Amino acid sequence: MIADMSLRPVPLLLSTLFVLAPGSPEALSQERGAVVGVAAPLSGPRSSLGEQLEAGARLAADASQVSVVEADTQCSAEGGVEAAETLVEAGSTVVLGFLCTDALLAALPPLTEAGIPVIDIGVRTNRVTDDREKTGHLVWRLAPRSDAEAAALADWIASNWEGEPFGLIEDGSIANRGLVDTVRRLLADRGLEPSATDNYRPAEEKQFGLARRLARTGVTRFLIAGDRPDIAVIARDAAELGLDLQIVGGESLLDETAPDQSLAAGVTALAPPYAHRLEAADGSPERTLPGYSVLAYAAMQIAAQAIGAAGETGQPLKEALDAGSFETILGPVSFDAKGDASAVAYQALRWNGEAFVREDEAGRSAAGG
Repeated sequence: MIADMSLRPVPLLLSTLFVLAPGSPEALSQERGAVVGVAAPLSGPRSSLGEQLEAGARLAADASQVSVVEADTQCSAEGGVEAAETLVEAGSTVVLGFLCTDALLAALPPLTEAGIPVIDIGVRTNRVTDDREKTGHLVWRLAPRSDAEAAALADWIASNWEGEPFGLIEDGSIANRGLVDTVRRLLADRGLEPSATDNYRPAEEKQFGLARRLARTGVTRFLIAGDRPDIAVIARDAAELGLDLQIVGGESLLDETAPDQSLAAGVTALAPPYAHRLEAADGSPERTLPGYSVLAYAAMQIAAQAIGAAGETGQPLKEALDAGSFETILGPVSFDAKGDASAVAYQALRWNGEAFVREDEAGRSAAGG
């Protein structure tokens, strides 16, 4: 269990395959002499996630020839302050990273006082950017906002199930109840109301009771907010009763699960773009990176390009981040007035029986394309 609700373990099910070639078009603009600070939990129970962050940042820094200095945030407020002091003393031009809210919020005042911008890749708490104008903090966010998942699910339901009966199901947890409540509110704003709602007790071996209740509603389209093993059991038991459910869920569906709890083909998950492929023409060795390495790599690309733009134009780095559009492995990234990134949009992935693939790819495969 992750104590910090803003810290989501990025699913390792979808790894990221980087094929990098020196001088390739995707290589970062070089800015020799620039120092980029990397703030990550490098000790304690979150260290494995910090290592993902570190790996992605270092790989991108190697490609850009940017110098890197690292600091351990320890996922705590005290660690955040200590990390900020270390990165200021090291002469950082910009800092990227941060996976924990307490560490980020404690580090922002000293980093802002030193005039050092921060690119957050892990903290989703809305107030980080919602309060930016009031606090004056120099923070830009590549991580999704905490309300992004609900917005993505509501958009998907409105686009795919408008005019059709649908239902909302949650597992009774605070997080998933809140997720469903937010989705319901967003759909109501569009004039859409669920035809059925329900909840279930998680971690049960069977869910026939829920499946029978769903069958009585006559509804077959459901958003289910819960863990992947539970959703697999619900789909399995519903199918045994002859109920063919269409199921959509959030990014928790990407989590690893036991072999005997495999998902039924056709289940849709909405998740940020954690899987990307960069092609190289020279046969360079393949690098497989999991989880937060993806966002750290993209953040380093943004940092290097912003430093380069500021150097060419003479504008402050803050203005370069605000005004720029940056080419990254996530696609073009720009930041809105609050400092939230444009590119980390949730995408629809469909389980094909073996893996989650983008819905457009799943459709082509089904059509024999």
